[in-house]
Amino acid sequence: MMTESQALETLTRQDPAAAGDAKAALAWLAGDEGLESISLLRLQEFLWYALPVKWPMSTPARVAVAKSLGRLFALAGLDRYAAVCSSAGTEQIIAAFAEGHEEGIAAYTEAIEASNAAPPDTQLLAWGSVMGVQERAAYDSCAAALELAFASGELSAGSRGWRGKRADLVNRWLTGRQEASVSRPARPGGDTGPTPGGVPGILGTDTWLGRISAERIDAWAHGRPGDRSRLARVLMPRLLEPPALPDDPLPTLRWLLRHADEGLRLTARHYIAPALVTEAVDTFGWRDQLVGSLRQELDVFPLHVLRGMAQNEMGAVRRSRTSLVLTKTGKLMAADPAARWHIATAALIGPDDGPAPDFSVAVREAALLVILTDGPTGYDELTRLLTDIHGVEGWASGSRSGLAGAVRTELYTLRQRLWALHLLGGEHGFNAPLSLTETGVAAALSALLARALRPRHHLGLG
Repeated sequence: MMTESQALETLTRQDPAAAGDAKAALAWLAGDEGLESISLLRLQEFLWYALPVKWPMSTPARVAVAKSLGRLFALAGLDRYAAVCSSAGTEQIIAAFAEGHEEGIAAYTEAIEASNAAPPDTQLLAWGSVMGVQERAAYDSCAAALELAFASGELSAGSRGWRGKRADLVNRWLTGRQEASVSRPARPGGDTGPTPGGVPGILGTDTWLGRISAERIDAWAHGRPGDRSRLARVLMPRLLEPPALPDDPLPTLRWLLRHADEGLRLTARHYIAPALVTEAVDTFGWRDQLVGSLRQELDVFPLHVLRGMAQNEMGAVRRSRTSLVLTKTGKLMAADPAARWHIATAALIGPDDGPAPDFSVAVREAALLVILTDGPTGYDELTRLLTDIHGVEGWASGSRSGLAGAVRTELYTLRQRLWALHLLGGEHGFNAPLSLTETGVAAALSALLARALRPRHHLGLG
């Protein structure tokens, strides 16, 4: 087995051109840190993404760089890494990028997932595709631990229960005490600000999970333009010390889950059966808030919205023939009030995991920020404030009036979601100020904390 310098000298004598390619690739991969700093994941990301996307050369030249790097690894005794460099799969992925960026990304993603080198999402943490400094350091460190576990035989892909064991290893790595190898970046002006060590479910910042959480919350509170970040900073102390879980959180959702546990009956057109609609209307006082016979699901806005959120966003129920039944997530929510609370309140704002920011999610988040900061706010005033916020952030809808109309539409949707979860305070009329019950305030804080801690999947307004 040769050292790095010996391997480079040998390759230079054998093939100077290949040695030049290998040296350039090694500099990109490891900088001044040397071969010891390279992990299987880092190598794969270079070969399958950086090389075909960021190196301006022909496809055959890129393949030649990969093979030259493989020759260097072979001389240094790193046979597993050499095999990746020279594999047909690597050549196919590089060629896929020549056909188009989307084709290349699809091939890269499939190969990364199949290699088991990347740390998987677990119940403790979902990794973002856009990472901060701490998260990326944790991701790389965890990948190295997984690589060692596979190499030593502690993990064996395909063996019984290996995915669960891999997830357990990741969780241990995230929650174990770690030396802070990456300093926390200062904000503009040098203020590092408070860290969220007191947030339930977040360990102190001497763990990877704690540092990732601190970094995500910091980015959420300081990384957006205009009033959104200002409002987030005002609410930060309340987010870091959220109120206690209500005794009976989200009774409308509990009702739906209880019926779905037994098989909630649907009509032939797959709407909730009239008898159950009537039960919900009478149980939750909706007869005094709505007009009409209120026997059909579509006549009862809060019930229809509740069913849609539970089915499409929370993943708590699914349709099975002529019934709604619980999913695995729904069974957890039905049995555990805390799980029901956290999953449902996160859905109040909604997911934002696409390649671009979601306008609906942005409006819901900003509306809750304003209401929690300023109290009950009329629709006209709230529309004006949110139109200003989203205009500064670069959202556009043809004209200011068009943007205001889009904002108002989303506010009506938010109102219905709050109503559906029994969180809407004050009068329920469409022109009444948008306000929250005491439980609604707690739910909004929970929703914003989930938003702050979420994995990032795009740059910019999120």
